[in-house]
Amino acid sequence: MGFHQDLDNLTRDMHDASMEVEIMRKTPVLDLILERQNRKFKGGKRYFFEMDTDTVEDLAQDYGVNEQLTHGTKEVTDTAYFRRKHFQLPITLDFEEDLENAYETEDRTQLHNLAKFKVKKAQEGTRLHLRKLIFGAATDTAKQVQGLNSALVPDSTYGTLARTNASNVRDWWQPADNQFTPSSYAQEYAISLTRLRQWQEPLTDLETDKEFVWVMGGTLWLAILAEAEARSLPKKVDPRGLMKWGIEEIEVDGCRIVKEPFLKSKYNTVMGQTAGTAGAMERRLYGLNIPDWHFLVHPKANFKMLPFFDQSQIANGADFKLARIKFSGNLICKHPNRSIYLPNVVA
Repeated sequence: MGFHQDLDNLTRDMHDASMEVEIMRKTPVLDLILERQNRKFKGGKRYFFEMDTDTVEDLAQDYGVNEQLTHGTKEVTDTAYFRRKHFQLPITLDFEEDLENAYETEDRTQLHNLAKFKVKKAQEGTRLHLRKLIFGAATDTAKQVQGLNSALVPDSTYGTLARTNASNVRDWWQPADNQFTPSSYAQEYAISLTRLRQWQEPLTDLETDKEFVWVMGGTLWLAILAEAEARSLPKKVDPRGLMKWGIEEIEVDGCRIVKEPFLKSKYNTVMGQTAGTAGAMERRLYGLNIPDWHFLVHPKANFKMLPFFDQSQIANGADFKLARIKFSGNLICKHPNRSIYLPNVVA
């Protein structure tokens, strides 16, 4: 069978066989979620979570033998709602490309592996778009998948629940603040292992565990690595074998630290950021309690590639074939108070 005759099946098979590695495993935040098996294939109209919001300790009473006992109830649950978000990436093969590249020559050599090239470019594009979404801050009503900043920027509505630090509205739904308030969390800090300990220590009271991970760009990551080496601190490089996905990770003094290649100045422009200011990609520092983060994927739009369709079969259609990679779902945090985001950390 000629190459052109089986391009559709070959291209889709190559994509399906490698999409988890190329799109999700090579994206550090998603890889951490997959490692925790927090990828869920869910349908339904929308996603919702019931949450424990407070303690009932204030209903306790210290009393004497002849005192009347108090009674009462307290509402300690709330529900966050999330919409399913969608994106697609089109893959086109025009008629000239099909003629030039798809046929085999007389000696049965192929001039260009068009299927492999198309799959690689589509996966690269999908991976880059996912990273832009992960480090964005879409609202509940926007079209885009909600990223880390949607959950971890103070005083922003998240999961349809408003939160206001000044009036203590839903403090339990705010990101971890430690000593920070919405007006001061963006102040500049110099990174160090001591700082990481200071920021992480209060979170241990919130039942974070060994799956707490620091995510940072190469500039901050190299500064931590250099400090550990200068102080001869024990460190583990790639402690969980993630190098096979191209993800660089170290563990220093109990701190698990992952380097995210998207957090560098070259991506400031595409994210609408300015280098050297709060929020610039190279200055972002994320501390994530991984069990709280869930990547929700609809089974019918889970990055699978749709078949190529010949557009010339449509009235007034152009002479090309079109396929699409489609995704529907969302990235959701069930407990923002156990994760932290600092936008202005320097080496």
